[in-house]
Amino acid sequence: MDESLLKLIMQSGFTEKEARVYLALLELGQGNVTEIAKIAELKRPIVYVVLEGLIKRGYASELPNKKINTFQAIDPSTILNKLQTTAKNFSEMLPIFRTLKSKGKKRPKISYYETLEGIWNVYEEMSQALKPLFISNYEIIEKHFPKSIETWINEIKKGLYNPRARHLAPDTDRNKEIGKAFIKINQKYKVSPELKNTKMDFTIWNNKLAITSFEDEPFIVVIESEELARSMQPIFEMAWQKGKEIK
Repeated sequence: MDESLLKLIMQSGFTEKEARVYLALLELGQGNVTEIAKIAELKRPIVYVVLEGLIKRGYASELPNKKINTFQAIDPSTILNKLQTTAKNFSEMLPIFRTLKSKGKKRPKISYYETLEGIWNVYEEMSQALKPLFISNYEIIEKHFPKSIETWINEIKKGLYNPRARHLAPDTDRNKEIGKAFIKINQKYKVSPELKNTKMDFTIWNNKLAITSFEDEPFIVVIESEELARSMQPIFEMAWQKGKEIK
């Protein structure tokens, strides 16, 4: 097995065993566990475990309608695309990371999620805060999480929680329609033409700040820092003052 290729795959976020199995699959085109184990120089039980992990992460797949379990690797360009997306996401968050420098103070806690399930779990937490501040494109949120806005409104109507939230959204017909529903349940809501093309969400609640991207590869960064959350509130207030009431 080519050691330089093995090293490169490992630098892309693979363990050595994962890299060996992935490269073996590439060499085979498609193969069963016995064939993979021989080329990867790993024991068959280990290959089964590694394959399961690679499949979950989208780097390999099992071929259907085969008498013997047969697998294939995803095209290497997918790995490159994921690395480029991660680099792009990190670049977008770099200004935020730089604000986290502290001198002798407690370091903020940073969490990062890039699955819809992980993003939604954070949104559930936001929605139950007492005074959350949202800059959100609810039209896009609906596309990723169908009926989520309707469910949230119904839960507030039932008294499951009672947030005194403020929402600033892009000035679109759908966001205005959602805004009217929010206003009926005593939420404060404004729209801003400047946010029309945004695919980023910005939320402050309790001692946390979250930034969500709904580009091709959605992700959310949550920063737990009372100082940072407090310092970002004036930015929200400036945007809020420029917002327009819904007529």
